[in-house]
Amino acid sequence: MDYQIKELMKQGLSRNEIFEQLRKQSGNQMRLANKIATFEPGSSSRRTVLLNRVLLTLCLLQACFGIWVIYSNVVPMDEEFGWQGIVATFILTIFYFVGLFRMSFTGYASFILLCISVAAGYVYFFNYFPVVSVVGVLLAISGGALSYSIKVRLFPHMGFMDVKKDENGTYIFE
Repeated sequence: MDYQIKELMKQGLSRNEIFEQLRKQSGNQMRLANKIATFEPGSSSRRTVLLNRVLLTLCLLQACFGIWVIYSNVVPMDEEFGWQGIVATFILTIFYFVGLFRMSFTGYASFILLCISVAAGYVYFFNYFPVVSVVGVLLAISGGALSYSIKVRLFPHMGFMDVKKDENGTYIFE
C-alpha cells in the first residue's frame, strides 16, 4: 500500500484523490486515511530538522534526568522497583528516540502523551522534591510543547491523535 501511495503522489495526485482511488482496495478506511495523511513525500525544512534535533536532545536529557531521579530517590527506598523503573525508562527512551528521529506522527503524538504524564508525576511529588520537580516539569513541558509544534508543522492535516474529519465526516488531508 505504501508503494502505491508513493507512486500516486509522484503522479501529482492530491491526498484526497489518492484516498478516493484506494478506498475500494482497503478494508479499513481509517488505516488508509492514516497512511495517506502521515506519508511525507518531500523533505522537511532545515528549521524543522534543527528543531527536531533539539527535541531529540531534550528527549535524551529528560530520560537522563528521570533515570537520575529514580536512582537517587527510588532505589534507596525500594531497590528492585527502582531498577525496574530505570530499565523501563531506558527502553521507552529508545522507542521515543527512534520515533522522533524518523519524524513519525506516532512518535510525536506518543512523546507528547509521555511528557504530559511525566509532568503530572513531577507535580505530584512537588511537596517531597521541590527543586527536582520544577526542573522535571520544565523539561517535560518544553519537550511536549516542542514536539507538538513540530507535529503540527509536519502534519497539519492530523489532529491530536488521528486524521481530522470535517463536519460531514470526510477526512481532511490538505
